[in-house]
Amino acid sequence: MSLLVEKEDLAKLGVKILGISDFSRLKEARGVYTLIILVESMVLLKIGRLGEKRFERGYYAYTGSASGSGASSLAGRISRHLRKNKKKRWHIDYLLCSKGVEIKAFLAMITEKKMECEINQCLMSNLKPNVPVVNFGSSDCVRGCRSHLLYFGFNNYLVNKIAESYLRKREGEIFVFLECEI
Repeated sequence: MSLLVEKEDLAKLGVKILGISDFSRLKEARGVYTLIILVESMVLLKIGRLGEKRFERGYYAYTGSASGSGASSLAGRISRHLRKNKKKRWHIDYLLCSKGVEIKAFLAMITEKKMECEINQCLMSNLKPNVPVVNFGSSDCVRGCRSHLLYFGFNNYLVNKIAESYLRKREGEIFVFLECEI
């Protein structure tokens, strides 16, 4: 199962497209990001206080923020998400450390503004995803997000659709990082 990306359309809109290995370009950048995650087969996980949760096959999007430097920069956060071996600290760590779960792409926008909830709510209203786990990644949310993990099933054009939402909220440069040439 692979994502379909209309690269020419994104490039015309000013979105920079790179390989995931190029994420170090965001080394000291701050901003917001959305991971596009593929769950290859149903996963049942115990996630901290959220308890045992079921994740169906398909694509998920997780939106987070990176408002610091070093490990808290965009590159630092993405680097952590890409590693399978890590201490499970956040809700997303439980999912990403699971067998058959992998990041296929991610989008990032450089901005000094804290826009995690704004982007997440834009995705919710524009793309109408399902909320697989209430409070996932949003337990500290002040804008009323039900979850920062969204389920899209097998929507193969997800990269372009999420990029369109980012473009509506554009604050700075927008990047799309793809697993490989898709």
